[in-house]
Amino acid sequence: MTKALLKSSVAASAVFAAAWFRAPPLRMIVTYFLFYGIMITIFAFVLGLPLARLIERLKIGRWWSYLSIAAVAGALLGATFSSHPTCPAPPSIASAQDTCIENPRSITFSPWTRSAPGVIDSHPIQWADYFGTITFGAVIGGVLGVSFWFFYSRNRKT
Repeated sequence: MTKALLKSSVAASAVFAAAWFRAPPLRMIVTYFLFYGIMITIFAFVLGLPLARLIERLKIGRWWSYLSIAAVAGALLGATFSSHPTCPAPPSIASAQDTCIENPRSITFSPWTRSAPGVIDSHPIQWADYFGTITFGAVIGGVLGVSFWFFYSRNRKT
């Protein structure tokens, strides 16, 4: 089970790095594949191993169960670790009552709205960044779940 989880973590890390393909190749391999791949592997073992054992104990080990549970877990991790906008809209007139201050350093993992994952310093985070991070977390989780099912089911038969 751990060997299949390790192989599926490599597959999910490759998909994560491929989403940021616009970066230079060395940075993409070192930063996005290795650093974030280690993070994906840690989360896969901490969360994925108990979930995989639960799926096997309940005997619902079909491809769709691994896909859906891993996608939900990935979306929840994306929502947990991403920053979301705190201000409803930019204030039109500055007054003493406006206390909503946007965080200049936010965390996002949305490949559709940002050019690099992680902490951003440029402009404030938008709701599209937050929902993009949740969606991307679900995609990475789904890849992790389906590839785990593939490697685990092939290893179990032999």
